[in-house]
Amino acid sequence: MAESTPQTRLGMRSMFFGNEKNPKGPDWKRLRTVHKSVSGTQVQLSAPVLRLPLRGRSELEEQPDAFDLSDPAIYRPYEKSESEGGIQDALIWLSGWSFTGRPFLDGETLGDLVLRLSVLNVKDLPVNQSLFTHSTMVGLVERLHNTTDIGRYHAGHNEDRNPFDLTKYCWPNYLSPINSQWLSRNGTEWLYFETQPLWSGPHDFFWLSPIGHNQCLLGHFMVNQWLQNAGNPYRQAQRSPTTNYRELMERVMDTMVVRLSDVAEAERSSVRDQVGGYPLPGVSTDFVMQAKHTLYMWSGLEFTDNSKPSGADQRAPKAEVARFIDQRIRPRPLSECLAIGSASIEDASMAGCRGVAELPAPVDK
Repeated sequence: MAESTPQTRLGMRSMFFGNEKNPKGPDWKRLRTVHKSVSGTQVQLSAPVLRLPLRGRSELEEQPDAFDLSDPAIYRPYEKSESEGGIQDALIWLSGWSFTGRPFLDGETLGDLVLRLSVLNVKDLPVNQSLFTHSTMVGLVERLHNTTDIGRYHAGHNEDRNPFDLTKYCWPNYLSPINSQWLSRNGTEWLYFETQPLWSGPHDFFWLSPIGHNQCLLGHFMVNQWLQNAGNPYRQAQRSPTTNYRELMERVMDTMVVRLSDVAEAERSSVRDQVGGYPLPGVSTDFVMQAKHTLYMWSGLEFTDNSKPSGADQRAPKAEVARFIDQRIRPRPLSECLAIGSASIEDASMAGCRGVAELPAPVDK
């Protein structure tokens, strides 16, 4: 697939009203500059003004403009999944943009794109490692999957819900990381990957770039869709593509400029990446098969096909779900792509590869 560029992307399409297939986002002409200083490192981006409603969100754009990364008061355990000695998170900016459709017919919103910009502080990183090395960044991505919701599992069931089947089924919450790649934006390297929800939750897009031996900048974009009669990720994808949300995300990141402080620049200069190249995280072929089954099993959740008789199975055909996943994991390079991973990895033992979990795994009920 040809690489997308700022010139070839359509951006926020000019339209009076949107619809499910083409939701209307914010006006890109009404931009403002956001500037944050984190212990001397300068972070700057341009983005449209906040566009409400954003369901279930608080603290929107309430963050200060300057942060002292040595101040423990600014941190919280990341995703509330680790102790104070693990990965910590300092929120530096939270904003978002509602996408709308036809007035009255589609409700007040069809979905939204939320950007959570933060600094991750890996307190327990070994002294002989640095986030300025590519392999350590890949290790951080692997660790995020081991400790947060994108890597968790939930309780499944057999295909016909046989009450006499006492097997404990364990299904993944997300197919992740997919479409992983190293990108360049205005002189800064970013490690990027996406997630595909399999039963509920947003579509996540992660951008990570080191700003210290133990700290990295994290741009976490989340696409939430609010559609009627489409209560699962597969039906949402069939009804309303995420194209317009992605275009807005890429436009915002095209404006992102990071200037390291003198201290951070000295740390980066002191590190020589021993591995070389651009290692990338990914998913195993077996894990992709498990994801296909999970998405298929939930494809009838909160969905009714009125053409089917009452009590009929509302799940989508297995082959259609499998084709959707195959398309979803296909590598799609973003602009200024330095390296991109494969759709899946045959050898699940490779560094950074997420495979099928061995029970017991953390399970959400």
